[in-house]
Amino acid sequence: MNVVITLVNNMKELTFEKEIEDSRGKILFLSYGNKKINLIEIRKGFARGGHFHKTATSHFLIKGKIEYHEENTITNEEKILIVEAPGILDVPANHAHLLIGLDNSLFFEFFEKYEAVNFPKYRNIVENKMNQK
Repeated sequence: MNVVITLVNNMKELTFEKEIEDSRGKILFLSYGNKKINLIEIRKGFARGGHFHKTATSHFLIKGKIEYHEENTITNEEKILIVEAPGILDVPANHAHLLIGLDNSLFFEFFEKYEAVNFPKYRNIVENKMNQK
């Protein structure tokens, strides 16, 4: 299914690119001009992330409740928060992040170029939760 929404005022198109699903939930991939938008589901008890980016990113929690882990990959300083929707998680560059669904949750992120580096401490949690369910 390919859906294109044209905005008459500025003629940019919101384009649906693809959808994937695994035990953690669905991800919808969209584009808007040169921006990429991911709408990401986290089912209760599962985790997303387990990586870091070389540039700052933001995650916009629009539904649910998550346990959020963030570790500075340079200083190893870690913080853990409980976040309920609506909420915004601003992730600095080179900070690994992990989002664990405490409820069925939904968030989105947008960017121009997606580059992620796996962070084993967090990535192992994502994979272990997938294998336990």
